[in-house]
Amino acid sequence: MSVFSDDRFRGISFSDGRPVGVLDISYDARNGLYGAVSGSAVATAHEGAKLLGLTLNGGYASRFRSGLTADVGVIYSRYSHYSGIAEGRAYTEVYAGLAGRFLGARVSVSPNYLGAQEWTLHSEINAHLDFTPKLILDGEVGVLIPMSSGRYNGDSQARVDARVGLAQRVGPVTFHAALTTRSGRTEIYSGRGHNRTALVFGISSAL
Repeated sequence: MSVFSDDRFRGISFSDGRPVGVLDISYDARNGLYGAVSGSAVATAHEGAKLLGLTLNGGYASRFRSGLTADVGVIYSRYSHYSGIAEGRAYTEVYAGLAGRFLGARVSVSPNYLGAQEWTLHSEINAHLDFTPKLILDGEVGVLIPMSSGRYNGDSQARVDARVGLAQRVGPVTFHAALTTRSGRTEIYSGRGHNRTALVFGISSAL
């Protein structure tokens, strides 16, 4: 269970800049199959807490003798009209990734990114550094590339997103702080732009 001051995805606010509560449930099987479901609620301006989004994720991971782990999977996400996105609030992505002890990479392809019915590719590199067993620094840099230009008025420019964060565990609770930023225009998200750079705080606990 988690609470965050904002729901930022690839540098864009999916909660219209408002606090969110998130419940994540996941299962990892010994044969490498895994699955997860994530539901979120947003604190709206005048209607209290409302359903924000639902994400389903499933895939397969395998560790090599070298210590590297490869995984492939698919994600389906849908957001309500309480999000900061004006339209096209659902999408599916297929991904493949490779991760080591400190560094990982993933490539994701979507045929309908946020309802556009157009193909996009997102590639990212992520890393983490354990200062102590309870204090972790992590970060990610990604590039979103529209592979067609219909809905975006001919704008096929790549959009860069980045995030760097700290997580500090105190007993059963983990405190989070992350700085996120992005480049490029926001038409691909069909919503309010909000600030390109934001500082997000959160707290989470495993049940």
